[in-house]
Amino acid sequence: MDITTKYLGMKLKNPIIPSASPLSRDIGNIKEMEDAGAAAVVLYSLFEEQIEQDSLELHHHTTVHADSYAEAMNYFPEISDIKIGPDEYLKHIQKVKEAVDIPVIASLNGKSLGGWTNYAKKIEEAGAN
Repeated sequence: MDITTKYLGMKLKNPIIPSASPLSRDIGNIKEMEDAGAAAVVLYSLFEEQIEQDSLELHHHTTVHADSYAEAMNYFPEISDIKIGPDEYLKHIQKVKEAVDIPVIASLNGKSLGGWTNYAKKIEEAGAN
């Protein structure tokens, strides 16, 4: 019986596509999904508002007491060492694409009229189908 299907312009061997969930944060889980017959996988969602909130919190926590003591800024790690924004998500896409042979579909939740398009382009460049 032929159960191939077409979804988002992709020809899939079957219509089984695990949806966005925390399970897709672990590459081992995604491999298990593929081994169990999933024809594609949707990754956990990247939220535009979460990226913005993380940036605001980082700024607040690294500057709130900066003038309290001369050495106060030495208490914190280098800003470049702190992973916020879409970078971790984009790296995850790349790692998943290397690990499995099924299409990897990203999930993006944007709150602004045009802000999400920048993230969508980065997601596509990272290799998401």
